Amino acid sequence: MNKTHQPRATSLNILFCALLATSIGQSVMLTTLPSMGREAGLSEFHIAIIMSSSAFIFAIGTSFWSRVAKHKGYRKLLMVGLAGYSIGTFAFAGMWSLGYAGVLCGSALFFALLITRSLQSTIMSASPPCAVGYAIRISSDQQRVGAISRVTSANNVGQLFGPVYAGALVSFGLVTPLYSVVVFTLLAFVLVWRKLPTIQTSPSLQSQTNQPTLAKPAKGITLILVLSCASIFCAMAMMQQTLGFFFIDHYGKSPVQSAQQVGIAMMLSAATSLSIQILVVQKARFSADNLIRIALPLLCVAYLLMFIHQHIYTLYIAMLLMGLGMGMGYPSLAAVATSYCAPENQAKVTGYITATPAMGYILGPPLAAALYQGDIHAPFLAASVLLAVFTMIVFFLVRAKNK
Repeated sequence: MNKTHQPRATSLNILFCALLATSIGQSVMLTTLPSMGREAGLSEFHIAIIMSSSAFIFAIGTSFWSRVAKHKGYRKLLMVGLAGYSIGTFAFAGMWSLGYAGVLCGSALFFALLITRSLQSTIMSASPPCAVGYAIRISSDQQRVGAISRVTSANNVGQLFGPVYAGALVSFGLVTPLYSVVVFTLLAFVLVWRKLPTIQTSPSLQSQTNQPTLAKPAKGITLILVLSCASIFCAMAMMQQTLGFFFIDHYGKSPVQSAQQVGIAMMLSAATSLSIQILVVQKARFSADNLIRIALPLLCVAYLLMFIHQHIYTLYIAMLLMGLGMGMGYPSLAAVATSYCAPENQAKVTGYITATPAMGYILGPPLAAALYQGDIHAPFLAASVLLAVFTMIVFFLVRAKNK
């Protein structure tokens, strides 16, 4: 038992480190992007389009890479994703540097940023489905929620460390944090290359892939759970698109101060999310269905508090609640969705689940930017309403399933 448990634990730790490196990079980018855009003279819509377009490509990429990895190997494609992230981040940061140097400006800068970020998303989208798919392959059904939570908790650690890291480095220049995160993804690439074992496709899975006529479409409840995952990331994207500008326009902060305040808010959310995953989710203290019932209402309340808040400390309380909801919600929805589908559809559903963050970021930023023009509080209300709708749908479906 110990002989099999130890390699599995080591592999999960390596997968955690791989996703941690990319999560830090994403967190740094999201923390600084509104401030960088405002400093470079780009509008809220410019930033929203960059985020939304790259997310659209990322969503398509995760589904594509998930199916490719099933045949080519999760480890190999994970290294491709990490290498693409490193090169793409360096190129994206370089475009910002050219903008601040006056070499690029206005539309030229916008299109240069859009192209480099989109190209980066094309390759880096290989990492999440490969890491999650690898974790599922080496875990039993009973271990699945814990394994997914353990690997995806890297996102929470990255959101905890990334904003603080960005806030510390922005005083040396808004683009400095972006350049520096390339080191983390390169180290993760070396770790996967040297230490992560290669796993082979099992005979049963191989025979299933050779017989596509046996594949069955995902059940309706599985698709609803995937869309619910996308909705929680859409709400999160609306918040992240809004928060940097909100601190500037509502609280009168400078771009650097705004990036630092966003960092504090995201750090609080990530800390609670990570804590709930370690103390509750990974220890399987509640079933996945019960965690979903707790998480979705918490998220609704969190965004409603952001909408009605009158003081910055109320906003921080809302971020804490959001962290609790995200920490319980995403791994539980992911585990239930992959459990409900037929075994031959697991790779497809895994691809959809790992694409849900990108799905959310396709719609969230432009919707938030449009609402922000009318009322700077409106994106928070829209996020709360969106989640309330999916909460009611999921509650109804889960109750019907358990009858």
